[in-house]
Amino acid sequence: MGASSRSLKGLDWANLFMADVKDGVGVYLSVFLLTVRHWQPDQIGYVIAVPGLVGILVQPLAGALIDRSTYKRFLLILASVVIALCCLVIIWMKGFYPTFFSQAMVGLVQSVYTPGVAAITLGMVGQAALSKRIGRNETFNHVGNMGAAIVAGLIGRFISYEGIFYFSILQCIALIIAVLFIKEQDIDHNLARAASVNETENASATGLKTLFSNRNILLFTISMALFHLANAAMLPLVGQKMGLLDQKNSSLYLSVAIIIAQGVMALVASYSGRTAENGRKAIMMIAFALLPVRALLFAFIDNPYALTGIQLLDGVGAGIFGVVSILMMADLSEGTGRFNLLQGCVYSAIGLAASVSSIVGGILVKQYGYMVGFIVLAAIAIAGMLFFKLLVPETKGINDTDKAGTIA
Repeated sequence: MGASSRSLKGLDWANLFMADVKDGVGVYLSVFLLTVRHWQPDQIGYVIAVPGLVGILVQPLAGALIDRSTYKRFLLILASVVIALCCLVIIWMKGFYPTFFSQAMVGLVQSVYTPGVAAITLGMVGQAALSKRIGRNETFNHVGNMGAAIVAGLIGRFISYEGIFYFSILQCIALIIAVLFIKEQDIDHNLARAASVNETENASATGLKTLFSNRNILLFTISMALFHLANAAMLPLVGQKMGLLDQKNSSLYLSVAIIIAQGVMALVASYSGRTAENGRKAIMMIAFALLPVRALLFAFIDNPYALTGIQLLDGVGAGIFGVVSILMMADLSEGTGRFNLLQGCVYSAIGLAASVSSIVGGILVKQYGYMVGFIVLAAIAIAGMLFFKLLVPETKGINDTDKAGTIA
């Protein structure tokens, strides 16, 4: 089966516009609340954390829903409408609780974006072409983030921080239009959940308990959580640090940092998709190794220009992670019919880790300062790197190996 040119272009544009929509402008929200609303770091940490906390509850359900649903496009459209409404809440309502609950809604609906697009991609191109196509998806995703950061930075610097959220609403509308360009008939929904070739639509598929009785899946999930436990708080805390160093230009510094990272990610994502054909683990180790280096540099450097340049490392690490993590999940779930359920569970674990990271980061910074906060994140990053290196296996062809062992 081959997807039409129109659908593939629609998938490109969906990834382009989804880039900044799916996270609910969380990074800019952090600086907005600090510099415009004058919130305390711990309050900001709670608000930034709540989408991840809600995601913990709904990600597995979202993954299971995407496995079963033939309305994957509608789910992406509905999520975009809700994100746009939440941006309006941030602009129009200044209290803690409206902002907090709007971000809870962001956490509820953003759970469909990454697994939904990955499922549509797998349903359109199949397992054999997935590496190259995921690399292309991530390239468009990072180019979209880079373009959005340029516009948002200029809006925040020369117009107002509120204008950034109006811009996000426009991106939501563009994403909806892009999704509508994908033809429903080009999506094989059975293939989209990594069902075995012999499985019918009504056949039973691997359940959650069976999925996580697989030791390799469990270890992989823990390693992904450790990565985000170290990583999630870094950029919001750097944004706050920049805001304190130079409030007038803080949005510009943050946007430049994001632009640098996203530009590198776009290049690295395409490379990662090709390189991962030869094996997943070695290239993912690079992403893990860069985390503690980045955290320690943030801890001991106060120059906003240098802090901005350090985001080059984030570009390399995140560019690898975005591609290879999806490929490893596809490897581990191949033939189970539960690709999207596995994605949901992994992203739930990531959401928990990211939320804890934001909360702990905010508390540490309030009590002990930015240096201690970043040093603790570096220690967590080292632990995560060692865990992944020692315990998580290479996943490319892992099910073929298991089958061969069973036959033998």
